Order: sequence, then C-alpha cells, then structure tokens
Amino acid sequence: MDQTNWVTLLASSDRRGGTSAARVKAPSELIWKVALPDAVRSSPILRDGILYVTSRDGRLYAFDSKTGRERWIFQAAAAIDSTPSISGDLIFFGCDDGAVYAVDRTAGRIRWKAEGAGPIWTSPTIRNDSVYFGSIDGTFKAADRHTGKARWTRQLEGQICSTAYAADRLVYFGSSSGRIYALEGSSGKDAWLHQAGDGVTAAPAVADGLVLAGSEDFSFYALDAESGTVRWKVETDLGIYSSAAVAGGKVFFGGKDGYLYALNLANGRTLWKSESLRTLTAPPVAGDAMVCMQTFYGGMQAFDVTTGKRLWRANLGGSLQSTPILTEDAVYLATYPGVVYALR
Repeated sequence: MDQTNWVTLLASSDRRGGTSAARVKAPSELIWKVALPDAVRSSPILRDGILYVTSRDGRLYAFDSKTGRERWIFQAAAAIDSTPSISGDLIFFGCDDGAVYAVDRTAGRIRWKAEGAGPIWTSPTIRNDSVYFGSIDGTFKAADRHTGKARWTRQLEGQICSTAYAADRLVYFGSSSGRIYALEGSSGKDAWLHQAGDGVTAAPAVADGLVLAGSEDFSFYALDAESGTVRWKVETDLGIYSSAAVAGGKVFFGGKDGYLYALNLANGRTLWKSESLRTLTAPPVAGDAMVCMQTFYGGMQAFDVTTGKRLWRANLGGSLQSTPILTEDAVYLATYPGVVYALR
C-alpha cells in the first residue's frame, strides 16, 4: 500500500490540496472501516503508515493504515474540530478548550499544551519552529514548536476559522470580519490586509505569488502575496466556505451554490463548473487527472480536471468539511457521522 504522507490540512504545508496520485478509478473494495462514537468535522492525516483522526468526542485516534487496528488514543479536555498537523515527532491539534496540544505521534503522550483563548477549530501551521493558530474569539498566536511558549499574540476582529498559510516571511489567514490578513511571521505585525465583503473561513492557498481564498461575499479572490492587491476575482451565486486546491495551473473550489469550480490560476477565467451538487463546503483534492471532494448529499465524488465530467461517486455518507486522502493504492476518508474508511 502506498504510504504517501498527508501531514496536515490539504495534504501538506503549502495548503494547495494537491496530490500526484494518478487515480481515476472509483474505489471498489473496502479495506477496513471504524465507527467512532461521535462526529468528525476535521480531516484525517497520514504519516508513515499511521492514520490520525480527531473527533468531537475529544479524542485523537491513531490507526494502522493497512489494517485499521488502533495504535493508541489520546484524550483531550473537550471536543476537537481541528485537523491535526505533524512536524517531526510531534502531532499538533487545537481543541474546544482553547488550547493547542502537542502529542508524541508514535506513543500518544502529551509533550505540551499551549493555552489559547476561545475554541480552536483551525489546523495548527508549523513554520520556522513556530506553531501558528487562530481561535473563534479572534485571537491569533505564534508558539514555540518545542515548548508551546507564546512568541506573540494578536487580538483581531471576528472569529478565526481559517487555517493559516505560513511562508518564509508572512502568515496569511482570514476571519469572519471579512478580512484576509498578512502578518509578519516573526513578530505578528501587520504586513497588509484585504477587506472582503463578508467572512473568510477558507484556508488560503498560495501559488505563483497569489493568495487564493473564497469569501461569504460570493467572491473568490486572488491577491498579490506581497501587497494584498486584488489580481483577479470571480463571483459565484452564493458564499464560499470551501478552501481551494491548486494543481496543473488550475484552481478548484466548491461553493454553497452547489458548483465545483475550475479556474485558470493565472487570470481567474472559469474553465468549467460541475453540475449542481446542492451545497459544497469541504475542500477538494486535486491531482494530475482528477479532482475529488466530499459532498454532504452525495458522498465522495471525482471529476476530470480538464472537462469537469464526473468520473465516479462513492455514496459513503457526506461530510461538512473533511477532505479525503488519495494515494495510488488506497483512499482514506472520515464522514460526518464518525465512520473512518480505507478503500482500494
């Protein structure tokens, strides 16, 4: 089985939701499944043959990716909606108790706990030995990766449900106030901000010098990564909650209007949009041949990246936010009711 690593939300720290797995066939065989006792609003991650899943029962689960056998469970103090992130030997996640936890990823033992403020639904972002995270009370923090000690804290407008993208110098994320922030990663000082017309909950992607994020104001934005200037934007029929995937010079995202959009990365031209899928809030995953996402009403669906033609559908239950993991030999996904699947 392919043990491709997906170590954070949208596969890797570039937050693009891209995969090179050349998978175009529908999964047809169940390898294993596990039913958890509560809902899953996060995405699974994969590292060195271990699948990690957080749940609203307040637990972080570690499963053997080949067999589904439970390796260990870590119990946090409250519900967990945060997708974990792995850096080195640690796995990080936020919790509704307002803290970020750092847990040894092989043994499941806590290393440190960084107290925040409000519930943390974002996926922690690790860059240059800092862990960046926002909370729904508007607090955004940078903590030391090794100790959890705060490096800086900002109190901002609105709830922060947007997982950050951290570049070498700047950190990008959105808030429910409609602002897309670019902060200095070393100090937390403002570099620039863009004011959209409504909330930004999507995790921004950064590609070819563009910060890419959708808003509840019915618009998808491409902003200059250095200045925040709007390079292009595309209007949709309803708001956008879905984060974007970037692959092969294309940008993919779902809208609450029910359409999966494919845009030209360079100029924002609409290349195609899918048939209506009623409502889309989960981030897509894009590869060389197909783009795949979980739809709340139609299970997991896959489309040809060039034409938008639907390739297959797997009716395994919907998800509000979770992204599937695609490898050459297996597909892993968690559904909102709390069932974790491994398929081939």
